[in-house]
Amino acid sequence: MKRLIIAGLIIFTLIMVATFPARVAYTLFAPAEVQLSGIAGSIWNGTATEGVAGGAYVRNIAWNLKPASILSGRLVYATSSNPLTGTIDCDVSFSADGTLTLSGLSGNVPLDLVHPAFQQSGIRGDLLLEFETLVIRHGMPVAAAGSLTIIDLYSPILSASRLGDFRADFQTSTESITASVGDLNGVLDVSGSITVNPDRSFTFTGLVAATASTPASVADQLRFLGSANNRGQHEFRFEGQL
Repeated sequence: MKRLIIAGLIIFTLIMVATFPARVAYTLFAPAEVQLSGIAGSIWNGTATEGVAGGAYVRNIAWNLKPASILSGRLVYATSSNPLTGTIDCDVSFSADGTLTLSGLSGNVPLDLVHPAFQQSGIRGDLLLEFETLVIRHGMPVAAAGSLTIIDLYSPILSASRLGDFRADFQTSTESITASVGDLNGVLDVSGSITVNPDRSFTFTGLVAATASTPASVADQLRFLGSANNRGQHEFRFEGQL
């Protein structure tokens, strides 16, 4: 009888663990950086209708625990979700201090959905994400290894037509995140660098020059950046706060 009771308790415990409701787990353990609604399923496999993670709004969220991650001492989930348009897929793990670690991040999202400043200025394009690692703490990126590519960048301030495609490759330095930036097939020759600091400030500096395909209206605006060097390049610098 004693063995039957013990076996029953073990089976009951296993069933409880295997079917632990995602809604309960979210209430007990989810960091403030993750806000979900419409939660269904279990802590191991579940869905949510919408939510905010790392400051980004997404819908149609689904997750599946990667069992092998348990052996490493942390829980890693394979996730998929949709912004208002586009898709995002990545492996996600989070710590008790609210740090989100995204691995194998890939997806696409309209550029004007990334930040209100783009919406206000009318800047548009398709943003492609390919990150080996992206670490977010308190809504702020603190480490990154990967790239962002902007396809068909459009800025009404510069031109009535598309400016082309541009790419930024990110890495983590000792105290900041840095990125090298260049054009892929844009109407401008651009090379520069971005630095994102722990205090949420950023700088974007570099050189820009007109090419044979640069519209006259865009080339004319480059003179506002000051005199060009002997290669026809103008220096630029932008600063702001994330």
